[in-house]
Amino acid sequence: MRFRGTFEASVDNQGRVSIPVKFRNALEAQAKKTFVICRAPGGCLRAYAQNMWNKYEDEISAWPQTPATVLLKTTLYRTLQESSLDPQGRIALSPSQMAMVGIGRNVTLIGQLGFIEIWDTARLNKYVGDQKDFDKVFFKSVDAAARNVGR
Repeated sequence: MRFRGTFEASVDNQGRVSIPVKFRNALEAQAKKTFVICRAPGGCLRAYAQNMWNKYEDEISAWPQTPATVLLKTTLYRTLQESSLDPQGRIALSPSQMAMVGIGRNVTLIGQLGFIEIWDTARLNKYVGDQKDFDKVFFKSVDAAARNVGR
């Protein structure tokens, strides 16, 4: 399962947002049309297909019990919610999830291969800026990744 692409959407008065058909079609049967939604770095939410979350959760449970990992797990799990697609292809975001990342009416959904980021559109635009420094960020990230190969 690979989520790719960017889509604009609106959140209705009940906190529901439509998942694009392209993303719904990428769901595997094991996901059972259910997403696990949690807080993510940068000030957005992540929506994992249920089966992808299960794999990620297996990794999380294998982390050593250190003060940092315990705090991260607690923070992550306290923001967690499952949401199944309704007949119109929408998932529900909780009021607390929306408040913690500043989601208003307009959102941007970004496929990040194994999960979908859900951003308040204005916050996303502020976060990524005008992209003048894209080359700097890109090459710094590639350099860092190259140094970690083989570790």
